[in-house]
Amino acid sequence: MSDTNNIRLGVCNIFFDGNDLGYTKGGVEVDVTTNTHPVKADQFGESTINEYIMERNVVAKIPLAETTLRNMVNIMPGATLIETGGAAATGSITVTQPDDGETIVVNGVVITFKEFDADAKKDEVAIGITANDTATNLRAFLNTSYRKELICATYAGADATISITYKTKGVEGNNFTLGAGSSGMTISGVALTGGLDPTAARVDVTNAVGTNLLSIAKELRLRPVENGNDPKDDFIIHKAATAGALNFAYKHDQERIYNAEFKGYPDPITKKLYSVGDPAAA
Repeated sequence: MSDTNNIRLGVCNIFFDGNDLGYTKGGVEVDVTTNTHPVKADQFGESTINEYIMERNVVAKIPLAETTLRNMVNIMPGATLIETGGAAATGSITVTQPDDGETIVVNGVVITFKEFDADAKKDEVAIGITANDTATNLRAFLNTSYRKELICATYAGADATISITYKTKGVEGNNFTLGAGSSGMTISGVALTGGLDPTAARVDVTNAVGTNLLSIAKELRLRPVENGNDPKDDFIIHKAATAGALNFAYKHDQERIYNAEFKGYPDPITKKLYSVGDPAAA
């Protein structure tokens, strides 16, 4: 049945290899092209009597507005980030066994523990048999979430302790907040600590001649902003790479842009090129 709710507008968040690429300027465009070979026979004149697909390509054109050094490394093969000093902010959560419906707050995201039918799309985590099991479930949720609030850090550790490390060096990591919520779990503090800005940083870029783009291809995921933690409309290029491009205009009325064009390559085994929708569908 037709439904006007299926007609949608809006921008998307961009994640490449599990990293948030930040704001865009001018809109993200995805082009899927398919070329065919028409089959003809003399007896049918110039009529096409059959047709074979010869190629299918997918390209995502992403004008990145956050022209950071780290983003330059993300979209420029042959680029290396060099930093002097600095440190990434860190913290921890020590899990005690929660009751059904109790919560913990990680960087503003309220995570609810459920004894049955936990749904990650609703920021829910299953309660395990032991606190260690619950910590394992929480750690997995945090590491696989595509929420912008959570993807900026990594979550490691063992047993009931979850160690949190902000992905980039700098004082901005000290703004990553923690809250015990209603669960009463032990947190290292109200925020991560120890983040220090590097005293100097630069990116060195080689000409990258001979770089095998397939060998460095990673997952590119586009998610409508309005969907939050729900992957129902995700557009995923499973093996995407970019040759690298910049478009700097040093003008008072024009933003500097990293024009990243990501091309998709089919998986050598499955031939899968891209997917649309929830990866958990089976």
